[in-house]
Amino acid sequence: MSFLVILLALLINHYWQRDKPILADDWFPPLQRRLRQRVQAMAPEQAEPGPLYPVLLLGLLPALVIVALLLVQGALLGVVTLVLHVGLLLLMFEQQSLRRVSAAYLDRWRAGNYHGAFLLLQERWPALALDNATQRQAVHEQFCRYLIGSAVERLFAVVFWYLVLGPAAALLYHLTVLHRQYCASERDSQAGRFIQRLIAILEWVPARLLALSFCLTGDFVAAFSRLRELWRDTDLSAVELVLACALAAVDTAQRTLFVKESEQGDAVDTVLVAADDAGDFALTPVRAAQQAEDLLSLLQRSQFLWVSLLAILAVASVGT
Repeated sequence: MSFLVILLALLINHYWQRDKPILADDWFPPLQRRLRQRVQAMAPEQAEPGPLYPVLLLGLLPALVIVALLLVQGALLGVVTLVLHVGLLLLMFEQQSLRRVSAAYLDRWRAGNYHGAFLLLQERWPALALDNATQRQAVHEQFCRYLIGSAVERLFAVVFWYLVLGPAAALLYHLTVLHRQYCASERDSQAGRFIQRLIAILEWVPARLLALSFCLTGDFVAAFSRLRELWRDTDLSAVELVLACALAAVDTAQRTLFVKESEQGDAVDTVLVAADDAGDFALTPVRAAQQAEDLLSLLQRSQFLWVSLLAILAVASVGT
């Protein structure tokens, strides 16, 4: 049933152009604070909550999910179980359509409304490491990181752990991501360091598999060379590694449309040249928009590759 659940969830996620979250992630911080307070109250003499805190924070909801799925198992010929599995995956996916957000961002970017593009990205991504849109290249880099980060944390890693160990493992990973996003103040605590190590372990395999899929769906030589260079680098986060391989895979720099500008900033000529030869005539916004579109296409092709491999595995398992 795993393949059917993943296929249905991916199809719904792809074609449902939602502009509002299914369930906003703001339920997590109150739960985290309440659990922390309860555990802290059990040992008030300690400066930090004990090891029970991360166990409850990361294990309580997955345990409840397992119990709920066991209770409804077989109901209505398994339809209830199927709906719950698909619904749980959708809740862990990106809460708004990534394609819709990207289209709105690129429309503003191409219109020269860089501040509007920055505000949209700031609204969608609280972890944005910028205060203003004065540096267009920095905004573009953050947008690319947002695209790849969403793909890693809210899609591919979730699907990977669902396929390997089931919905409880996928939810466990999702909770670690929410903790990293909303509980930065705990990063240096004992529980925070434990959760950060757990995230690194949980993301290690899916991040490298995703990077490998970029090799197969993009520029193989460039992406695989980059992956070979970085795959054992423990200082890089999963998102940083995947982003580096994705940029190598799309290789936008070698086939980008550049626009020669006048001194007033008006486009007066359009030429197709290599990035290394463009010099001062390269219009960064044009190249940036093309690169963002290439990344989106790469993610879609990689998603199709994963679904195709899952279908082959499903057919092979039925045959045996």
